[in-house]
Amino acid sequence: MKIRKYPFLIALFVFSGAIFAQEIQLTLREAIEHSFKNDPNIVKTQNSIELQESNIRANYGNLFPDLKFSTGWQRTNQVIKAGDRFINGITQPFPGSNETNDNFSLSLRSDVTLFDGMTSYDKIDLAKLTKTQLQIQLRQQKDNLAIKIIADYITVLKNQQIQAINESTLADSRAQLEKIKIFVEVGRRTLSDIYQQDVIVAQNELAVEQAKNNVNKSISDLAFDATLPLERYYGVNRNEFDTELAYESLESYVIQNSNADNLLTAALRNRYDYKSTVQNLDILETNIEIARGNQYFPSLTGFGQYSLNGNAIGEVTNQRVFTVGLTLSYPIFQGFQLDYQRQAALINYKSAQEDIRLLKNQINLQIKKAILDLRSLLKQIEITDRSLKNAEQNKLLAEESYRVGIGTILDVNTAATNLNNILISKSNVIYDFILAQKQLEYFQGMLKY
Repeated sequence: MKIRKYPFLIALFVFSGAIFAQEIQLTLREAIEHSFKNDPNIVKTQNSIELQESNIRANYGNLFPDLKFSTGWQRTNQVIKAGDRFINGITQPFPGSNETNDNFSLSLRSDVTLFDGMTSYDKIDLAKLTKTQLQIQLRQQKDNLAIKIIADYITVLKNQQIQAINESTLADSRAQLEKIKIFVEVGRRTLSDIYQQDVIVAQNELAVEQAKNNVNKSISDLAFDATLPLERYYGVNRNEFDTELAYESLESYVIQNSNADNLLTAALRNRYDYKSTVQNLDILETNIEIARGNQYFPSLTGFGQYSLNGNAIGEVTNQRVFTVGLTLSYPIFQGFQLDYQRQAALINYKSAQEDIRLLKNQINLQIKKAILDLRSLLKQIEITDRSLKNAEQNKLLAEESYRVGIGTILDVNTAATNLNNILISKSNVIYDFILAQKQLEYFQGMLKY
């Protein structure tokens, strides 16, 4: 009875649930851009860049005189008890006293560094170089995240294609089961063929369910890496990549990207991790200059101060003092601390040079492996194309032989399974080739998103 009274509420709940469960179509660029906005590491680096801008302003501020204002009030109460005092051998009475004095003061002071071995300017350069390095690292973090999202996206497409192939195979096996039932009805086949084919149908149903599960898990991985809300449902654009390219086009791409030296040159020119390592070398060189300045050069500072004092607020201008001065400081011995700082800066610089050499070798290795992967995948595409033609013909031959009574249902199922596997292999190798193309762009620092 109560349900009939509120049909509109039931309709509202159903409609709301349908909206919530509606699949959200997600393009590759949208997934990447969303990850850029919400990735914790990228947000942290952006915050560090903003902080470094404040550090640059602070270092510029050290070049100018500072200005400090201070004021104070002090009350002093002095109590002396009355009594005799022995002064110069004579005892004299001494009256007691109880005095209270106030002191009001105002002070304005300015300090400035006149010379510190150019360390202040070096610190400004260091802050600017650090900011530039953070900006380069931010771009590298985005590239790292982009290639991860691309791999996730391709995995979803790959799993969806496997699901589609398995569903097609399932439909074919069900159609084959219906044909066998007709053959049995007319006495051309036995019931054992029906049982065998029914097992094949069940196996194909299981394969479809497993493929659906893999699709859902890969979509969840994509949503997680793209920092998307995990409670929503997402779909991908099946036309994001062209999977129907001719073999000649793929072969041309492999040939054009087969010169490792040219690709290495492009990588060293474009890759942000390499730029960041070179930038780190400049930072360490600046640290050396700062350490040398602190060790070998004196520092000269100047100051000026203007003070007012009085026993009452109205008398604060009665006593005025203006003071200026210079201070020269030179570190003669600091327990070898300054020399240690200089030596540490030099060693860090040499270590950074080794890091650059190591990174060059790693980039060269990555590019050579990527070229080898592309060549191997191209060969796999060629082989799967040839195998696919043979598998299609074998399936047709097995079905026709079974229809005319000279073949068995086992031959048909074996041919169908072989064709299904080859179709999946071809789909996988095509998407692997696409991912290898993107990885080669990534290794060259040419991934643009």
